[in-house]
Amino acid sequence: MSRVHAPSIFAALLLLGCASKPPPPLAPPPEPQPPPVVEETELHAGVTPFAFDCAPDAAEECNALDDNCDGTIDEGCGYESGGVQITVSWDTGADIDLYVLDPSGEQVFYNEEARRTAVGGFLDHAARGQCRPEQPITNVENAFWPDPTPKGDYVVELHYFGPCGDVIETHVTVSVSVHGKIAGVYRYALQPEERVEAVAFQVR
Repeated sequence: MSRVHAPSIFAALLLLGCASKPPPPLAPPPEPQPPPVVEETELHAGVTPFAFDCAPDAAEECNALDDNCDGTIDEGCGYESGGVQITVSWDTGADIDLYVLDPSGEQVFYNEEARRTAVGGFLDHAARGQCRPEQPITNVENAFWPDPTPKGDYVVELHYFGPCGDVIETHVTVSVSVHGKIAGVYRYALQPEERVEAVAFQVR
């Protein structure tokens, strides 16, 4: 007749008790964060909101406008969107430059050393108008900030760097997308050599 030692019975009971112990409760999921919102938009004198009618079935063009109403500006044109996207286009052969002061206190613009900021801002498409006609897109510049959307102040500046031909007034379109929604579209008539803080807004 075989014998079962008491320590063996105790160990078996202990293992059985551990196996039947219920798992600890799962931690509750994090509270969803409200989407960022744009507040306190300020426009320079002469900058006007542009009432643009998009259409869901429209073909997207490389024109600094959200042609198909999806909240992304110029998708398919080779530059990026993100938590914030700021895109400008213009209607002459001039060399127009986009500058954006972002919540890091840094300014993103065409210079290679200034194309990125500490909070992820990146000017990923710079153009020179007819000063560089070999570029596929000569009259659009684009900057974006990845998700999560950097919150704080943004100041959009435009500079008429050079005419690249006839010295004439140039109409500039500025589109702003925040968290996948168009926050504003604006137009301004930029004069040769003029540099202006066109649009300022806060993301909260």
